[in-house]
Amino acid sequence: MRSGVSEALEAMLEAMGEPRASRLRVAPGVREAVSRALEEAASLGGAAPEPLDFARHLGEHLAKAEDPPLALERLHARDLALALACTQGLPGADARFEVEVLQRMRVPLSRIHPSPAFADEVLQTLRANLLMPRADAPPRLRGYAGVGLLAQWVNMVGVRLALRLRKAQGDASRVEAEVLAAHPAPGGLELSFIREDARAHVRAAFVKAVASLDDEDRELLRLHYVERLSLEKMGALYDLHKSTLSRRLGGVQETLEKRTRRLLSERLALRDAELESLVRTIHGGLDLSLSGLLGGRG
Repeated sequence: MRSGVSEALEAMLEAMGEPRASRLRVAPGVREAVSRALEEAASLGGAAPEPLDFARHLGEHLAKAEDPPLALERLHARDLALALACTQGLPGADARFEVEVLQRMRVPLSRIHPSPAFADEVLQTLRANLLMPRADAPPRLRGYAGVGLLAQWVNMVGVRLALRLRKAQGDASRVEAEVLAAHPAPGGLELSFIREDARAHVRAAFVKAVASLDDEDRELLRLHYVERLSLEKMGALYDLHKSTLSRRLGGVQETLEKRTRRLLSERLALRDAELESLVRTIHGGLDLSLSGLLGGRG
């Protein structure tokens, strides 16, 4: 295995090119990290790519990483190997990808549209988009770099695709807003204790406020509050520190608070004092529920 690791290490460094390779060459623990990556890739058995192919593929992605040693340390090597094996058409790779990744998407897809036929359509399109070679580029799945779990990476692609397909039946941003409103954070938006005549207005204002966010901010909310990803996992996914994500989510919380208050005021024609009274009634349930969850997670 020692000679195999040495050959793989050199293949990886060669694929990285200079000066990126020189930085990784002198980093501590690189040989051990490569050895672990090879072992994880080999755990795919007959579906595993050739070690040198995998090493070169890894090197190509590490060459693009902001911090190659850290990227190698945090690598999801088995997932990276599976993605490569699928794009190479290795026997058994597609079947593993289907069971371990694609079929698990049915739950989040059902939140966008309850029809199994809709999920079938999304998954079929997703297979083609990710696995089929393109005229001017390799299959999109080859772009997965091992940062974050493969299932999460594919889920992000799949949800975007589903929202585009659903757009033919309605406003995609509103669909996603309804999804978020239907899956509030723990201790979050609980409308049962709000007086009956205001309940529908609060929900409508909240949904509209979420829908007014840009796609990227809604995606962050969905990952954190619907998919229940921790700040650490989201940080690995986006290659950001959890404190950066926490600040950004806090900013989205503040935006939602301001927009929901404004929309409530417009809907109910409330005076400032009356609006503050209603907001206090739902304290911890709308805007402040987000900050409460942020403070308790990550």
